[in-house]
Amino acid sequence: MLRNMDGVQSAQLSLETASPRPAVAKRKAPASRALPRLTVGPIEAAEMLGVSRDYFDEHIKPELRIIRRGSKTILIPVAELERWVDRSASRYAC
Repeated sequence: MLRNMDGVQSAQLSLETASPRPAVAKRKAPASRALPRLTVGPIEAAEMLGVSRDYFDEHIKPELRIIRRGSKTILIPVAELERWVDRSASRYAC
């Protein structure tokens, strides 16, 4: 029991006496069971290619096969990005 300035006793629950809620552990998949990503969003795709999102949208995305779901969701298959890099790469003779 605690007394406030008016001398009135009040009960306060201390942290030591309160029963703590059991911690809920989040399960993570083991590294060996992690699934490889098949698709990425446009921002990630631009980062993977080392270009800005604007450059990606204007110059690269029109050449890719992409997955659209709904009005806003755009997914780009990682394999499609790899194919684009292979097709777009050129060899320079020195």
